[in-house]
Amino acid sequence: MKKRVRTGIKGLDQLLRGGIIEGRTVLLSGPCGSGKSVLGMQFIHNGIKDFKEPGLYVSFEEGKNSLMENMYSFGFDLKKLEKTKKFVLVGGGLGTLDSFMKKVGAETDHVIEEIKELVRENKIKRVVVDSVSLFGLLAKTSGERRKAFARLSSSLSELGCTSLLISETKEGTFDLSRYGIEEFIVDGVIALYHLRQGERFVPGIVVRKMRGSDHDKNIRLFNITNKGIVVYPKETLFANL
Repeated sequence: MKKRVRTGIKGLDQLLRGGIIEGRTVLLSGPCGSGKSVLGMQFIHNGIKDFKEPGLYVSFEEGKNSLMENMYSFGFDLKKLEKTKKFVLVGGGLGTLDSFMKKVGAETDHVIEEIKELVRENKIKRVVVDSVSLFGLLAKTSGERRKAFARLSSSLSELGCTSLLISETKEGTFDLSRYGIEEFIVDGVIALYHLRQGERFVPGIVVRKMRGSDHDKNIRLFNITNKGIVVYPKETLFANL
């Protein structure tokens, strides 16, 4: 029986039938402000606090200090986690993507090797890459981009990491990724939506794909609280969408 890695996020593991299969790579997609980074950090935070699994969070956009401050509002004390030596946060390196590329001539292989080195040195079990939309900008062609995504995904799996790769999508669409290729490379896809109901927008979450595992297939309600993401696994917004 395949071991499952529990996210520890209330309600989400029920949608995943117990969690993500260990060593798998999952795309986490959604529009701006949908809660992707919060869910990703919660996955890392819970892994360390509740399951003793060291985590790595790579932010290609937001700076380290800014990310720490923002996540503290959800009760994630990242400075304290760093002191445990079980948490590694790399922030802001590629957020200033152009300057990063000019300084070191960065290519996708360089970034992947850096991530692999951090994983090995710190015995990392959970990884979040935020976001692969920016990571993809390092590739010069669509063919190179597809190969880079495949290398990143396979490298993390070979190292035994259970990983979330975050992708930004356009508001008001049901797209699963920025480039339209990421969802075919990864083992699973969790999508976040802003769904319009009357005069308001309601946050929805759905497991669109999970290789080798059954999963809930409905769009469920979730909420971003002061303690992070809470999923309501029995609250269906739209069935069979």
